[in-house]
Amino acid sequence: MSVRVAVSDPLEMFRHGVMACLGDVLIEPEEPTDLRRWAQGADRRVILLTVREAAGWDLLSDLCQAPGNVVVIAMLEEENVANYLRAIEAGAAGAMPRNVSKAELRAVFRAAVDGSTLLPTEVVQALAGRGTQRTPTTDHPSTREIGWLRDLANGVTVGRIAEGAGYSERMMFRLLRDLYARLGARNRTEALMLARERDWI
Repeated sequence: MSVRVAVSDPLEMFRHGVMACLGDVLIEPEEPTDLRRWAQGADRRVILLTVREAAGWDLLSDLCQAPGNVVVIAMLEEENVANYLRAIEAGAAGAMPRNVSKAELRAVFRAAVDGSTLLPTEVVQALAGRGTQRTPTTDHPSTREIGWLRDLANGVTVGRIAEGAGYSERMMFRLLRDLYARLGARNRTEALMLARERDWI
């Protein structure tokens, strides 16, 4: 893999250290004075950009929107979920803390260039929780299923419901999980809220 790479950081030693870590994948490391203009080149380009303050976030957003074939990786001065989300939402192909290890730097770089993203689990969980809405459904539960929902709303345990329905507890959990999915609910709480909204219970 050979790509043109620019590293933007206020510390020259840091820039050169990052370039040295990626030495085997660089055609020629570059230090353009105008990143916005450099990003618009026709060939494949990667920018590793340290984001420290408002101007850095603005530059990140501009670079991610630049016409051309550019991949932007944010190097975060402050490592927290909010900053990861902000970088990804701005259009960064990857993000990592500025004090990342050589192995992690190379892994995030390779993933971004290959069209993937490596992110901490907490960041992925935060992304998964955003904007997820129930899918409306026309599937009406059976009388028996409404009874199960009513029992759950009244605090009856899944074990007791299973016993009354003639199923094992494990099978009952599976049936309830399938019911929640058919209703477009992610969990029991959402299923019960939906059932109340539709006057089933």
